Amino acid sequence: MICNKCGIDGNFIWDETYRGNTGKYRLYDLNMERPHECSGMKTEASIEEPILDKPLVKCPKCDPLKDSAWIKREKFQEHIKTAHLGFW
Repeated sequence: MICNKCGIDGNFIWDETYRGNTGKYRLYDLNMERPHECSGMKTEASIEEPILDKPLVKCPKCDPLKDSAWIKREKFQEHIKTAHLGFW
């Protein structure tokens, strides 16, 4: 059976005991004798997902629930000075 999340082909079965207890599905690896854990790596690279050249950083002093707390890395120091330390 092939895992749909990570694409690994292995000796998997559906874990019926887990499904009976929780109502959720998961694969059980018969070779390892434990539940299958996806490695997090996909076998195919996604062309449609953009790669951020300069990622955003989160300001620790701003409200964490607001989207405005995410600032470009090069403007972070200026933001701290003007918004939180009172420098104009």
